[in-house]
Amino acid sequence: MQGELSWPEWSKLVSGLMDDTPLGRVVAVRSERDRKMLEKFTPQQRKIRSEWSAFRARKAAKAFTGEQLRRQMDDLEQMMAKAFGS
Repeated sequence: MQGELSWPEWSKLVSGLMDDTPLGRVVAVRSERDRKMLEKFTPQQRKIRSEWSAFRARKAAKAFTGEQLRRQMDDLEQMMAKAFGS
């Protein structure tokens, strides 16, 4: 039976993938930050990146309860009021 990989182990393995493998190409598309490279993406690369962004957004949204989200919004409102004098 195979044990579970920790996040650091998984990250290290995935980061070592070459761009010439299918999984390596997907990882490269998902992690690209260079604006010039992003502009040159093909429609398929844009789709991969968009789906990944949507997945991460859904996951982040689930991390907050309604009360936590309200508290964060209240804190943000207070910071904005201090910054811009409201």
